Amino acid sequence: MVYVKTYKVNRDIAPTLIDIMRKHGDIAAACVLTSDLKSSIVESVCKVFKRIQTDDIVEMVEEEKRVSDAKKLNIDVSWLEPLLEAVRKRKEANKHYGLCLEMKGGVIMAKRAAQKDLRDRRSELVAAKQRVEEAERCVAAMHLVGKNLTDRLHESESDLDSWANDPVVTLTRPRYGV
Repeated sequence: MVYVKTYKVNRDIAPTLIDIMRKHGDIAAACVLTSDLKSSIVESVCKVFKRIQTDDIVEMVEEEKRVSDAKKLNIDVSWLEPLLEAVRKRKEANKHYGLCLEMKGGVIMAKRAAQKDLRDRRSELVAAKQRVEEAERCVAAMHLVGKNLTDRLHESESDLDSWANDPVVTLTRPRYGV
């Protein structure tokens, strides 16, 4: 522990407190607590400031609570509040950016899946069209076969009719379709 003016603080906090006092004066001048309590609160404020400088703030709520508590005890933290607000906003922006990145990754994966599904469905459509064309060819062929058979049936009927009138042949004509 070392003294910086009237405040007894940890050695690693002393340079931070010196910098704060140079820029903002005695931030605990209006505080009516005992010297030991003031030292403890000033050290806590210095730790928050140091974490802001080193971007080492993990839990914003804790840091904001420390600053709020110091303010209630008449420690001048007006210079620290905008810095803490900037850190909070940056953390929110980072969080939002991270969420957007996650969403983008999800969209990319969904897009790939949709593209694969589209390719698969197009392949299925091509195969279905080929099956339809094959079925149409088969129907057309069956139509021709049926027409050919109908023509042959008519020819056979004509042949039978011509023999039926012949007195030499006494054939009875078979009846089809009756």
